[in-house]
Amino acid sequence: MIARGGRPLRVLFLSREYPPETGGGGIGTYVETMARALVARGHEVHVLSCVPGQKSDDQIRDGVHLHRRGVWRVVPKMKRWIPATGRRIEGAFSCYAEFRRLALDVDVVEAPDWMGEGLAFALSRTLPLVGHLHTPLLVVGQNNPGSFRWTRDRRAASIIEHLAIRRADVVTSPSKLLVERLVEAGWLRRDGAAVIRYPADPEMWAGLPPVESSPPRVLTVGRLEALKAPEVLVRAASLLAPQVDELEVVFVGRSGLRNGRSYRDWLMDLSSRLRAPCRFVDQTPRSELRTWYGSSRVVALCSRHDNFPFVALEGMCAGRPLVCTSAMGTAELIDGSCAGAVVPVGNAEALAEALLPYLRDPDVAGAAGKAARALVARHCAPERIAERREVCYQEALRRWQQRKRRFATA
Repeated sequence: MIARGGRPLRVLFLSREYPPETGGGGIGTYVETMARALVARGHEVHVLSCVPGQKSDDQIRDGVHLHRRGVWRVVPKMKRWIPATGRRIEGAFSCYAEFRRLALDVDVVEAPDWMGEGLAFALSRTLPLVGHLHTPLLVVGQNNPGSFRWTRDRRAASIIEHLAIRRADVVTSPSKLLVERLVEAGWLRRDGAAVIRYPADPEMWAGLPPVESSPPRVLTVGRLEALKAPEVLVRAASLLAPQVDELEVVFVGRSGLRNGRSYRDWLMDLSSRLRAPCRFVDQTPRSELRTWYGSSRVVALCSRHDNFPFVALEGMCAGRPLVCTSAMGTAELIDGSCAGAVVPVGNAEALAEALLPYLRDPDVAGAAGKAARALVARHCAPERIAERREVCYQEALRRWQQRKRRFATA
């Protein structure tokens, strides 16, 4: 299964998230899917998860060596005054310390930008390091109006994430969008990242009811916060309601805050005022999302920024058309295809217009859903993505060895 000229690798992922115990956020979903795909190709894969209060545990799950640990309290006083920075320092230190205690023999380490978990590996350069861009704090802050304020603490936390990525041997991103934004911000060199999509397996979402049998329901999944701009979909729902009988727009996800108030409560008031047929459901386990995807006509995502969300890939794998904004990496995948539509950020009228054909005609939605599923299978198949990551790991190993030789002869 390993690419010609390659060899089995021993890979260590650093990830606070690993489903189901520590949740199934985007990073956790990525690590779980990628780890399994690499194991299927003959590699040895370890995942180290350091989370405050987590009990130590070692197990093998689906061939993946999973190591769960708590977090070392190395800066308890600092965390009182600069909690975001303190969490990142303790997390990065814990990952490195637990790696040493476990005495893991690996060839390469992969760490996310978020939380700067690879910082100690980046500074020590003990092993080849691949930094993977999900969405750093810098971008979250730029795209969360009303819910995020830059403080000295958050600026220092952002510097930690930047440093962990800047000193990585190889950097990857699932979208060109994020790379371009970080280059514009001076956070990343123009040639600083390779674009490799997230992996997604359509077979995991097989067996759902066909989209043609679904009611005119729009589904969106994700945290209710300014970054995701759910209010745009509420306004679109109010425009669609007179045109689509029995329309329902379902929001699945936990609530953030808006000016100190629950974002869900504010959205419920807005939908009531606009007479928008919206329903709000709290965050559910990923396994239960099958029911929601299988009973929806179309998936809509309105984010002000989203790197390459798994929600979009899962909806497409489930055979549902996708309508998303141009500020999402997924737009790079579906733009110009028959799998859905791309709309401007913050434009409720354009969103409603893009959703209307799928809601009015189940056959149109069915054709788009089939195209969406085929698109993911063609571009995001786990084996295909695993092969591309193998090349990155080999390149990180080559650069790291080259640097060691250069310092040895200096």
